[in-house]
Amino acid sequence: MKKFSLRVFVFSIPILIPVLIFLFLTITREISGDIGTMSIIFFEKGYHKKFEIAHNPPFVKDVEIKDISDSTAILCFGDSFSASRPYRYLQPIGEYFNDTVLNILYNLDYMPEEAALTFLANAPQSKMPRIMIVESVERSCCPRLFRIDTTNCISFDQLQKGKKNNSSTAKKSLDKEFISFCQYHLGWNDGTISAKTNKLCFTSKGNENELYSYYEDTIHYSDKIVDSAVEKLRQLYQFSKNRNVELIYIVATNKSTIYAPYTDNENLYFTIENRDAFDTLPFYFNPTYILRQLDQNGVKDIYYCDDTHWPPNTAKIVGEKLTEKIIQTNRITTKNREAE
Repeated sequence: MKKFSLRVFVFSIPILIPVLIFLFLTITREISGDIGTMSIIFFEKGYHKKFEIAHNPPFVKDVEIKDISDSTAILCFGDSFSASRPYRYLQPIGEYFNDTVLNILYNLDYMPEEAALTFLANAPQSKMPRIMIVESVERSCCPRLFRIDTTNCISFDQLQKGKKNNSSTAKKSLDKEFISFCQYHLGWNDGTISAKTNKLCFTSKGNENELYSYYEDTIHYSDKIVDSAVEKLRQLYQFSKNRNVELIYIVATNKSTIYAPYTDNENLYFTIENRDAFDTLPFYFNPTYILRQLDQNGVKDIYYCDDTHWPPNTAKIVGEKLTEKIIQTNRITTKNREAE
């Protein structure tokens, strides 16, 4: 009986070890950011609580495209940055204009630029906002813009359904989900990269000089793709102008763009910071310069150590500067909004 039990135990080890890893990492990763949940990376307990920020009742509301009301003042097509909580960069805009910013819930079926284009081309005039913000994370903006077709966009009804086709993706079985989880946490195909920095950039104990980012940050796009992206952005602006909508395009800077200069291989990472074609567009907003200034002033945790997103204090600064950009570009103030 003892030999049988021992054999059962030995044969169970390959199963028990992944189970124990699964349980251990699940318990220790309850509040970790997106990078932390993809690899075996340990961060200071309670790290995220350092960034809590008190603010007035939110001026940002998540909606589906079909729920956009008539006479909307400010509308945003964004991604995970515009949806980030507890404080979003859209908050200062709503506070300044004393109006709720409607944020389209992040939808993997349609890119923000693609959804904005369809909305501008096909939505009723009554639903056209006064200000439209379109936002993309830096690593994705060029391929997203490159892929959209401004001459043959999808229908508004199709956009409202939220699916590019009628086929639904089958859910993974529990065993496949479990295997996938183990692959991530054993460092297989986790999609993340790390590098040591020669400067202490974070306050998470044990990770002060470690840069964790997505592998996609290392994909360099050709001049053809970048130039095409800029041209598509100009066309998107023309669509908004034709509908009497003020467009602002914001790029959410890659975490690696800010911290890569402190690594041994800065050129490994992609950045559009020095692409003059983007900077010539008056409706384009790139907060990289603002974030670099914060870094030069000694500010740490401009981004979360365990995440690809910025924390609330950075979101607030970006939102305030974006508000200034909107006022400057569109010459809109609270006074002339009230006059309307």
